[in-house]
Amino acid sequence: MWPTLLADSVFDDRYKLTDLLSAAGATIGIIIAGTIFLQFINTKYLDLSGRYRELASEYRGVPGEHGRHGPLRSLIQRYRRRLILLNRASWISAVALLCLLVAVLLGGLSILFPPIVAFRAGGTFGLMLGLLLIGIAVFMNLMESILARSEIGDEIADLDEEARQVAC
Repeated sequence: MWPTLLADSVFDDRYKLTDLLSAAGATIGIIIAGTIFLQFINTKYLDLSGRYRELASEYRGVPGEHGRHGPLRSLIQRYRRRLILLNRASWISAVALLCLLVAVLLGGLSILFPPIVAFRAGGTFGLMLGLLLIGIAVFMNLMESILARSEIGDEIADLDEEARQVAC
């Protein structure tokens, strides 16, 4: 069976490597963009986790009755929510990239072995799932950015009125 299958596909005169490469090209472009996005999320996560640790350290050093204690607690909670969102977005992006890699692999196999419909179906499913997961990760990144917008108010909440007016 396999020798016949190979003879009917890979060594067929209709097979051209350029067809395989051009079919994979668009998905590989998406994979590259997804990798850049994943790196962006991971960099954001590292910066945010450093700031989170700084805030936690500052919180531990401030007495409970100090005016900075409440805003720090609020900031720490918000940073924690943001870190959770970024962590999940990173994980989902990585799974999406794996799905897209599988789609490229199965797409190539479907060109090499056209009679095997499972390769086309699996590649299509991997592509659609990868794109859906990237979309979900982008949405989670957007949600994290929305949470970040309200931090400025918490950062200056313990300042007097005049200083808050200058800061805004």
